Amino acid sequence: MRNVFDQYDQPENRLTHALACTLAEDRQQIRPFLRWLGISEIPPLKDLRVLQQQVPGEIVSADDDEVRGLPDLCVFTDEGWCVLFESKVQAKVTAGQLRRHLRTAQRHGYEKPFLVLISVENATGVASTLAATRRWREVYAWFRSRSGKSEWATRLTEFMETFESRMLATGYDIRGTITMFDGLKFDHDNPYTYREGKRLIRLLGDQLRARKELHRLGLDPARGGRSAITGRRSDMVWDYLPLKVASGSSQFTHYPHLTIAIKRPHASAAVTVPNGVKGGFKSKLRRVGYDGFLDLLLTIEQNLRPIIRRSKDSQPVVYATQRHYRTQSSDAVTDARLDVDLRTLAQTKSRVKQQPQWCRAIYEILANKRSNIQLGIEMRFSYKCPIVRSSEAVDLFSGAWIGMKPMLDFVLKK
Repeated sequence: MRNVFDQYDQPENRLTHALACTLAEDRQQIRPFLRWLGISEIPPLKDLRVLQQQVPGEIVSADDDEVRGLPDLCVFTDEGWCVLFESKVQAKVTAGQLRRHLRTAQRHGYEKPFLVLISVENATGVASTLAATRRWREVYAWFRSRSGKSEWATRLTEFMETFESRMLATGYDIRGTITMFDGLKFDHDNPYTYREGKRLIRLLGDQLRARKELHRLGLDPARGGRSAITGRRSDMVWDYLPLKVASGSSQFTHYPHLTIAIKRPHASAAVTVPNGVKGGFKSKLRRVGYDGFLDLLLTIEQNLRPIIRRSKDSQPVVYATQRHYRTQSSDAVTDARLDVDLRTLAQTKSRVKQQPQWCRAIYEILANKRSNIQLGIEMRFSYKCPIVRSSEAVDLFSGAWIGMKPMLDFVLKK
């Protein structure tokens, strides 16, 4: 069955229609919403009316040529008070369009219209002086905070999540994000899907790029990761956050990087050391020997213990994998992979038994490799963990990478 909000072809119109329906059907949200937008003098609720793509008080067909000059949404009274809304998702904001809305309302007797611009990215320049501005993700957060008391607020935020994941999965060029990261909530009733994984990895990546502690770690917040998040036919999506040290490189695989993965069984934060990493990684391993490599991993294991205590069922892993590609555009074929829980390297209070020979096996593979071998330190997070299922999951990812810093220092040391 088609979603009650899904009545238009243009994405901007779908979101505006969803907002209009929510306000019209749950009228108790209108005045608080307008106050949140910064409007102080609001008429009584009984006098307020909600219309889409109409001049206040005038009936104009949505197919009429005049539609270009109409606001996407308006809240008004018959006594000359109105708030006009302009909505943007992909298209850029233009000051001319905002001025047309104001002039149109004034011609119809609304002398002092209040104009609101809701867009994906921050409004700048003249547009920001003509209208009160909000981002769609802020609108999402406001209604999300009220979803416990309003069924329509819940419907709106759920629609925005579905809308965003659908647009991303179909390649629609959203200029930013329209929702906010609120945790990884996959379970039996809400299983992993590529579409939702792609939406969440984008939101999670945006949150992580803003973390100051990761900037100090060496993260480059100005650069993006993968140009396209693929994985429609697999059980995972992944992206990477580049380091500043790699800013002049033509290939991100020439340097270690921070990797985010959202998989069907779990999510993970990893420090990835690609096969083609520059700086003589293989020679460094041979110089420190197995004992030096073991000490490095033991330090990381100790650093990650606070994360393990916070996140139920999380698992710290070191892995080595050998892969090849049939063609440049094909998925990787895994020839071999060894995953080792870091807690096998030392006696811990966990149920994992000590078996440091696993570490020696990975060292021997790396120090004597004759094929494409990738190394990674990975913290795997269970979707059962309450923190993983909340916005605080960002703290877990960031904390895991801080704990893995010794590996970055070792690889990048000259």
